[in-house]
Order: sequence, then structure tokens, then C-alpha cells
Amino acid sequence: MLGSMKRAFSSVVLFVALWNSAFGQSGSLVTATGKPLFTFHNGFWINLHHFLYVLGRARNGTADSQRSPVMHAPEDLEDFNALNKRDRTTWQEAIEFYRNELSKRDVIFDRELIGITRALASVLDSSSLAGTALPSQVRETLERAAPVYRRVWWDRHSRSNKTRITALSALLVQYGPQVSNMLTHIYEQQWPANGLDVEVSAYANWGGAYSIGGGPIIMSSTDDAGTGSEGLEIVFHEAMHQWDDAMIPLLDSTAQRLNVKIPRDLFHSLIFYTAGYVVSRIVPGHRPYAEPLWARGVLPGRTQLDADWLPYLQGNGSLSSAIEKLVGAFKSPPNSLPPSPETQNGKHTDGA
Repeated sequence: MLGSMKRAFSSVVLFVALWNSAFGQSGSLVTATGKPLFTFHNGFWINLHHFLYVLGRARNGTADSQRSPVMHAPEDLEDFNALNKRDRTTWQEAIEFYRNELSKRDVIFDRELIGITRALASVLDSSSLAGTALPSQVRETLERAAPVYRRVWWDRHSRSNKTRITALSALLVQYGPQVSNMLTHIYEQQWPANGLDVEVSAYANWGGAYSIGGGPIIMSSTDDAGTGSEGLEIVFHEAMHQWDDAMIPLLDSTAQRLNVKIPRDLFHSLIFYTAGYVVSRIVPGHRPYAEPLWARGVLPGRTQLDADWLPYLQGNGSLSSAIEKLVGAFKSPPNSLPPSPETQNGKHTDGA
């Protein structure tokens, strides 16, 4: 109860209520239980945790630490040199702990990291982590580093978060109702009754945003890709992962029934394609976030999506028939020729 009171009253929370209805209906501004569809939080501890996480990965030299949303984190040193030797040591020790422990793991899939993220999201800007469900070493490391982070970085990171929340909120007010209507209609799903929490952090992970099953969504405020209508697409992209438990089994069961092998990440391509299409239909001049990824062949299935999913997005057919056609498009022709030498050498593979 105390944790929920802190979330309600002890932090600055900006939220946007969006319509959750099918096309052509006036809809409600809130979920079925009266909660806003998106609630944005600017929490101290979640920001400290993610900053140390990306700094630890940078120190480990992981390939993803060179991705644009996080590559400049080690250069975020304004006012650091003004600290005394003890505070600099405390901060370096915190990074070393993350480097050796948490930063070696995947923040999206590691069970303990997911638990840590959720626990820190629940305390927001509390003065301490006492009573929080965290491993003792994690709690001690964060509490020792907290005064240093608050002195050097927090004001700057918090301002960045608030600026991003304000800009994104304005876009959601203007375009959110249509986007949410179209997505729930396309996927034939409902929004979670309690809405979705979005934790805005100066740094998130190499992708600039991610979501974990059951929430929350984490979005970076320093990633340039999250500005403007791309930020709008990103928050809805992450929101669509709430339906993975419905869409992945649907794709897999259809593939099994049709005896077809589909790309493992087809569900993710479906999200990229659908979110990009919907936002581009609603926001003038929007360029889908995944266009460069399709061009580089990073995502599988663009040809099949164009042929068999796009007609459904344009209002033709049903979800079940569209999934059937999309999955069936990956079936090899019965009399297909042997692979060419170029294909055998891997020159024409699609990365699936």
C-alpha cells in the first residue's frame, strides 16, 4: 500500500488517456477500469540503475554499447571532475559492480534484472531503498552511488525526461486516439485494464526503449530517435509487445498447421510494420522507424508483409485470414530448384 501511495503522490506523473475503441466509435478516454492508457513516470532510482547499466556495458566493451542511444553515455561527465576523490571513487566502484554483475546480462530477458527494474519503478524518488525487494548488493551499491548521481547528473537527466514526456504527451493528445483505435482493432485486442506505465530514463538500453512482459515500458529521453513522431511510434511499438503472448502462439500454431518454418522474429517484424504503417497513416510526413532496418535487411519478412499483411491493414479481410496468408507465404514451392551457389555461400540469405 505504501508503495502505491508513493507512486500516486510522491512523484511528478504525467499521463495521457487515450481512446480504446474500434474504428468509428467515440470510445472512452480511459481503460475499462477508469485508468489512463499511458502513465509516464520520471523516477530517480530507475534512472540511476539504467545509467550504471549502460556504463557497465560500455566498460565491458559490448558491441551494443556502440549503438547510438547509449554510445555517448560515458561522455556524460559534466561536473564530474568537480567531485572530491571519495565521491569519484564511490561512483567508479558502482560502475565496476555493474560491469562485473548486472551489465553482463540482458536487461530485457534476465529474470533478476526484470525484478530489479520493477522494484525500482515502484519507489520512484524515495529517499532510500529500505524495504524494496532488491538483492542486498544491488541496494547497497545504488544507495552509495545515489548522492553522487543526485549531485552531478540527476537535475540534468530529470529535465531531459520532463522535456521528452511533455513533447510526447502533446503528440499523444493530438494523434493517440486514432493510433490506439487502429492498433487494438488490427490485433483484435484490448488495452490492459490498469493501463501501461512508461518509465522515462535518460538512458535505457542499446535500443533506446524496451518493454518487459507485464510492464513497465522503459524509454530513453536522450535518444534522438525518440523525438517527434518517431517517439510516438516507439511508445506504441513497445505497447504492442503486451500482445506477444497472443500473437506469437497464433503465428506458431498457424505455421505448425501449415507445416511452414517462419522466421523466429516474424512477430517483431509484424510490430515494426504495423506500428509504422498506422502512425504514418495518421501523422503527416511520418517515416516509419523501421525503414532503415528493412533497407539493411535487419528485419525478416518485408516482402511477405507487403504482399499479405498490408491488404489487411488497408481494411481487407480478417486477422485470421491475413495471418494465414502471411505465414503461408513462407512455404517453399513444392518443386523448388536446388539452391544456387550464391545462396549456398550465404550471399542471398535474409538473416532468418
